[in-house]
Amino acid sequence: MNEIEIAGIKRDLREVIVTVLGKGKDGADLRVAISFGLHTISTGCDHGQHDMFDENGKPRLFNEDRYAFSLGLPELAHRMIEQNYFSWESADRNRAMNFAVIDVAPGRIHRLEDGTHQFVFFYLYPASGITADVNLVITGCHSREVAFSRIKRRFNIHTLLRKCLYEAKRIP
Repeated sequence: MNEIEIAGIKRDLREVIVTVLGKGKDGADLRVAISFGLHTISTGCDHGQHDMFDENGKPRLFNEDRYAFSLGLPELAHRMIEQNYFSWESADRNRAMNFAVIDVAPGRIHRLEDGTHQFVFFYLYPASGITADVNLVITGCHSREVAFSRIKRRFNIHTLLRKCLYEAKRIP
């Protein structure tokens, strides 16, 4: 989806392509297409108050604050890939999702303390190979309370991207 029109105003939702040098098959560059789900620009609402429906058919109301924050998500996602952020897998109400901490510098990730942090939630799936090798879809970005002391397994973004590319399946 490139744009959405709300109350006569067109909003940009264009995807971004990020290249990871030498991480593709046979040492080629890995091209990642980053796109954004409707939860990054909207909130849940009752039927009749909605501007749109999400991928699960639930009504959503456009939210100016979330949209304004989402304008920084392309740069954030680019940095997340470029700096090889750590991520974890989390089960939510609908299905498993990856999440990455974005309010802590990657070099300090080893010293994460339990508590409330800002996260970006995403999943990966294979791309057609024409413009990208892997698709990264950011489904949401918000604060959450997390007990890192109880989470033992983490992955860096490059590992997940390559797993998606080589196994040709959705992650998670």
